[in-house]
Amino acid sequence: MLEGEGNDRHGHFTFNSTEEMKTERVHQGGTGQTKVRGFKCIYTNARSMGNKKEELELLLQTEGYDIVGITETWWDDSHDWNVVVEGYELFKKNRKGRRGGGVALYVRQGLDCQEVLQSVVDSPVESIWVKISGQRTKGMVVGVCYRPPDQGEELDAALLEQINRVSRHQNVIIMGDFNFPDVCWETSSAKRQDSCNFLTCLADNFLSQMVEEPTRGSAILDLILTNKEELVDGVKVVGTLRGSDHVLLQFQLLWGTKEVRNQTCTLDFRRADFNQLRGLMSVIPWARMLEGKGASEGWSFLKRELLEAQALTIPARQKHSKGSKKPLWMKRDLQKKLREKKEMYRKWREGQTSKEEYMKVTRSCRSAIREAKAQYELGLATGARYNRKNFYRYVRSKRKIKEAIGPLLGVGGETLMENREKADRLNDFFASVFSLKNSSSSRDDRRQEKTPEWPYDIDEEVVERHLAELKEYK
Repeated sequence: MLEGEGNDRHGHFTFNSTEEMKTERVHQGGTGQTKVRGFKCIYTNARSMGNKKEELELLLQTEGYDIVGITETWWDDSHDWNVVVEGYELFKKNRKGRRGGGVALYVRQGLDCQEVLQSVVDSPVESIWVKISGQRTKGMVVGVCYRPPDQGEELDAALLEQINRVSRHQNVIIMGDFNFPDVCWETSSAKRQDSCNFLTCLADNFLSQMVEEPTRGSAILDLILTNKEELVDGVKVVGTLRGSDHVLLQFQLLWGTKEVRNQTCTLDFRRADFNQLRGLMSVIPWARMLEGKGASEGWSFLKRELLEAQALTIPARQKHSKGSKKPLWMKRDLQKKLREKKEMYRKWREGQTSKEEYMKVTRSCRSAIREAKAQYELGLATGARYNRKNFYRYVRSKRKIKEAIGPLLGVGGETLMENREKADRLNDFFASVFSLKNSSSSRDDRRQEKTPEWPYDIDEEVVERHLAELKEYK
């Protein structure tokens, strides 16, 4: 995020400072070669994320990926309750009208990113385009595309037009399953006309294809495209996602970007001294101090004393993004099983074991993940009667989707892209609602109104009864 993005729960806009992501440059001899530590990325065709979400969360926790591209999510609106991964911003586009398809892009929170090409949101082409901004470098556009094998000429042309538009940016990375099995990438030749059109589009936009290993069977269907080969490094196959027939492609993006340093502070209750807090509050002669004070004055006194005691007994800590958080159902033995699956895949690729042995380990890993999550959710459900807070907290975490503020129109009709500009525009708009003229007229109207009679009869017994019936988990 850039400065000025976001608003707190009271409606006030907050501003975060930014810093350049650290890079490591290692010069080798006198050649001037430089190694830059960038972002760890992964891409795959999931062929339905319905039964693979848990393994994806486990993979993100153990490997610490910054950017994750997925095609064929098979999501629709009914899946919105279970698509969020804590610690990541999600951009997605579901297929409309029929089952299957869909694309998604997870970007680690703390990176300044926003969706671009808003005009293609309603297009039937299955693609998503996100710009990740840099401080001293030009922004980078990351795209995820899925082209079905039976896609017609009209949608093919629309997809190529989108690629033409995003290729005008200085740094472009495109991941996706384009389903061109007849393309020979060594010679950049193809048999079918649609494949030839695709190769022509890549050549016209100076896009290079970086995948060298087969990604499904013996064909290279899943591609990583870029207009700067030096941006992408270390493309390799690292297994599959829960037995999918497409591989997982891992690679590095050697590109520095802006990261957010969150200036928001929060109370660290784990290091709080509650005994001291109780002692400070208990020595105050409340009856004498509140005597003769009205409700507002009494509340101000209580609040002031509580905040002073809080400052002495509960330390504050800076809030910051730590990337993917550990799933609550994750155990250490699951990480071990995931590593075993990855190692078994390597042995199978190298001919050291059979596919049956690899699939056996895959099924064992899948069963262990499903059982761990099911047992955790069963415990939440059975204990909901006595600990409803944990139950509803878990449900809310599955339904939470954060959406970034898109481009806004300025006063003169110009498009505002920078977060500072958007925050200023929104603040100006909200301030215009509360003009002096409207405020004075509303006060005059209120003076003319008669004060209504208080229709409620409230005594101490009524308050105690309502407090006893209060549901504390709400």
